[in-house]
Amino acid sequence: MDVESSLSSLLEDPDFLRIDASRRRFNLFDAIGAQRAELRHSNFLSFLLSPEQNHGLGVRLLRPLLRCVLEKMPNKERPVSSLQIAIADLEETTIFRELEYVDILIVVRELKFVILIENKVGSKESRGQLERYKTFVKRKYSDWHKVFVFLTPTGENASDSEYLSLSYSELAKLIDDIRGKNAETILGPEIKLILDHYTQMLRRHIVDDSELKDIAIRIYQKHSDALDFIFKNKPQGTSLLPIAQSLAKAQDGLTEDRHTESMFRFAPTQWSQFPVLNSCPQSSWTKTGRNVLFEIKSFKYDGEYYDRLLLSLILGPSETNLRHSIFDAIHSRKAVFRNASKSIGQSWVTVFSCELLNEAEAENMDDAEKRSRIEENWNTFKSENLPRLTSAMIEIATEVAAHGSP
Repeated sequence: MDVESSLSSLLEDPDFLRIDASRRRFNLFDAIGAQRAELRHSNFLSFLLSPEQNHGLGVRLLRPLLRCVLEKMPNKERPVSSLQIAIADLEETTIFRELEYVDILIVVRELKFVILIENKVGSKESRGQLERYKTFVKRKYSDWHKVFVFLTPTGENASDSEYLSLSYSELAKLIDDIRGKNAETILGPEIKLILDHYTQMLRRHIVDDSELKDIAIRIYQKHSDALDFIFKNKPQGTSLLPIAQSLAKAQDGLTEDRHTESMFRFAPTQWSQFPVLNSCPQSSWTKTGRNVLFEIKSFKYDGEYYDRLLLSLILGPSETNLRHSIFDAIHSRKAVFRNASKSIGQSWVTVFSCELLNEAEAENMDDAEKRSRIEENWNTFKSENLPRLTSAMIEIATEVAAHGSP
């Protein structure tokens, strides 16, 4: 069969049309760019798990999730039994978000049972992070039953052996179970639609859809010639970083720092006058000695660039007391340092961030529209945020130098 006939046969295959339709279908979570955004996943899961919320689920997801977690433990080690979970009144359960930076904390008062969930979608755990959260929970709920959970796309093991592994595949299955027969009548059409969109998004971007995967294998076996021809001629994704990089280079008052293929770094020239902002050991970061830098980052997935550019201000390595003094001063100016991380981390921490382009809005843009949006967002940053951030860091450097680090 020639290539033209192979391609025609592929395009008429019902299995291929089914996969194509499933990937094209509108998805609310894709539209808002929530695919791999940990904060948005944690917020949404907290909403679904909380009996107090107006979703109409009650404890329909909370109860099976608790049972799922407990069933990962040997019977003799379970702090409470599955039967206790089955008969308990869970309506008084409280779900906390970011309590002492814990992603999700489930507090079941009737059973004096607390479950800590650390959620990792796209990032890795930080050094000592799990231990800090565990210590906090053990101290605050000293005489309660406690379970620690590490939620990831694949259910990978945490570095801390006290954490149980939970995968997003298992979570999707729990949600599927409450989307079963008569779900629209029981839950209402709105929440059923939202749950449908959420599990659809999970299987598009976070976990494998085993059914579609089997179909894809069957398609490839039938149409390998056509698909190999398509793969051979697939256009390579290109980084949008050079667009933003050229804008930063053209801006007066900025000094270029060391950069990589996917990262462009710079700093206001004025900052070079302040030792407090130039106190990074040369072996620890960019070898320029700057410990506060702007970064514009381009992202890759499976070797391909995708349409996202993130501009961040990073507080990097320096002497510990100095770094903490700068971080504390930054957090006293929350109106200036937008989206600043709450935790200082070991070496690097984001203290400001904004997107020059996000994947959801770029999906239906051509190249000219993407460039225009990047320029528009850069100009907003340049006129509104850059002057305030530049001045604020100079104020902080002056204060820290005058008072010394604690």
